[in-house]
Amino acid sequence: MSQYSHEPPRVMTRDEMERLLEKYSIGRLGLTFQNESYIVPVTYKYDQGRVFFHSAKQGKKVDFIKNNSRVCFEVDEYEKGWASVICYGTLNLREDIEAKKEFSEVFLGQKPSDELLKRMEYYIGIVQIEDMTGRCSSDFSF
Repeated sequence: MSQYSHEPPRVMTRDEMERLLEKYSIGRLGLTFQNESYIVPVTYKYDQGRVFFHSAKQGKKVDFIKNNSRVCFEVDEYEKGWASVICYGTLNLREDIEAKKEFSEVFLGQKPSDELLKRMEYYIGIVQIEDMTGRCSSDFSF
């Protein structure tokens, strides 16, 4: 007998979707530019309707984001049944001290000095989630 249920998936509640986003630290960022799609894994932290991550200041990901800030973000689990959440929103790349400070507090749980924040040579990516959908197997549980 297969380990996967053949029952139709169920729609996840908002609370379940947020718990899944909070549980993990690696997700996939979906980008598009000039009829080309690009999916890249990122280490992230979810906090109050936003996804935070950091990025080098150059590369394909940054080029795509600068040309089209509309993104999707996906997280999934296959431990106890399966579950998948896809978020849709707008991504802002920031390098100001306030963004770095908020990132450090959310991502690292620390409040570094302004001197240290000024030396951080990367962008802070913040996805403002506008909509999300989630599906899971009927036997999925947290």
